[in-house]
Parts: sequence; structure tokens; C-alpha cells
Amino acid sequence: MWEFPLKHSILSLLKLKSRIMRKLCFMTLILMGAFLSVNAQQGPLNDYLGKYVFAEGSPVAEVSLTTQDSSLVINSAMGSTVLEKKGVDSFYLATYDALVIFKRKDGKMVESISILVQGMELVGRKEASPVALKEDEFYAKYWMRQNY
Repeated sequence: MWEFPLKHSILSLLKLKSRIMRKLCFMTLILMGAFLSVNAQQGPLNDYLGKYVFAEGSPVAEVSLTTQDSSLVINSAMGSTVLEKKGVDSFYLATYDALVIFKRKDGKMVESISILVQGMELVGRKEASPVALKEDEFYAKYWMRQNY
């Protein structure tokens, strides 16, 4: 007689735990999906971000690319403007009626920018990001101190 309530309470407790676990798994999947979709939206533009330096004597010495409201923005001494996406690795710079093309190294990382404007082609090389430099400096400075 005492066994039945004990078995019943154990079974109801297990069902409750099972329901809670299913809800937790479901919520985890929802959050992971949301996180991945946000990263997927930002990811492609992150390839282009950084500083590009042009050859000496070029009308533009350097440009930097940033994002603003999920749009790619080109910044230089002449001002800032939003780039309009035209295709894979190609954008339109409406302010100067120019085509902007990014070139990748081995089809992976962006290594240079070409701006076709008024019959000229301005080619700029991408500089290493300052975050990578700081990380390298960190490892060289502090890791070496701790281990040697």
C-alpha cells in the first residue's frame, strides 16, 4: 500500500524532469539558431574591414572600411560613404561613380582593394589588423616572460 504513492511520486518527478530537460534543450537550440543567424549576417562584411594603403603618389593615401547599420562604409581623407553591394567582392561607390573590387588571396582572405574611378585603377594593400598585432605582442611579451 505504501509502495504505490512512492512509485507514483517517483514517476511524476521523472516526467517533470523530462519535461524540463526538453524545454531546456529546445530553448538552447533556439538561442543557438539566433546567435548563428546574427553571426552569419555580420560575417561576410567582416572580411572587408580594415585599413588599405595605396601606392605613393596615389590620389588617396589610405582608406579604412568599417560597418555602420549592417552596411559597409569606406572612410578616407576625402570623407565617408556607404558602399552598395553589386556582386561577390564588388561594390559601387556612388559618390565618385566608382567600382570597388576586393581581391582575395587563394580565395580566402581579402588582400587588396581596387577602385576603378575616372579611368584610373587605384590598388591598395590590406594592412594587418591592429588586434592581431596586439595579440602577437601580448604573446611575445607576457608568455615569454612567464615561461622563460
